Amino acid sequence: MTSWMRAPFLVACLMVLGCGASKPTTPDSPLVIAPIDLYPLRPGNAWSYDVNTGEPSSTLAVTRVATVQGSIATVRTGQGSLKYAISEEGIRVVSEDAWLFRAPLEEGASWPARGGRTGHLVSTEASIETPAGRFSGCLEVVETGGKLELEVRTVYCPFVGPVAVDSTMRSNVSDRSVSVHARLRGYDVSGGASLTP
Repeated sequence: MTSWMRAPFLVACLMVLGCGASKPTTPDSPLVIAPIDLYPLRPGNAWSYDVNTGEPSSTLAVTRVATVQGSIATVRTGQGSLKYAISEEGIRVVSEDAWLFRAPLEEGASWPARGGRTGHLVSTEASIETPAGRFSGCLEVVETGGKLELEVRTVYCPFVGPVAVDSTMRSNVSDRSVSVHARLRGYDVSGGASLTP
């Protein structure tokens, strides 16, 4: 796929960005943690990611919480900004009826996600290795469907935020899949856990 075709796909991946820790009390119970702890949207918090688009070298992407006014957080990326509404129910994208994740935080839960996709909570005990360290006890969300038939898999870790995002889209032109993978390289989260996982 040419670089101009990858650009919108990379933007979609970065917009999802905008993640060890607590575990549920039993395997079938809801995750016992506040949504703000799964994506700590507090002023000044920042995350950097190594983004692999299939090119020989990876790209560095940075997201930062620019402002928080009441329950609305503005997150800036290199491609623009997004506003999220934070509540006990979850974290919602302000510009549409879409959620990053929504209560109940238990495996099998689903909700409307961005781009007409449906979000599914597939694990509350995900583990992953990233350049920023190893994380466990994380929430794994898979979004599927929508106009672009884009599948987005995001791992949110308590007191850290999104630590991994994998986006896959099938090209109708070449009938092949194109993937973008982002892994947490570093983060600065105030009021949370230590910066060293």
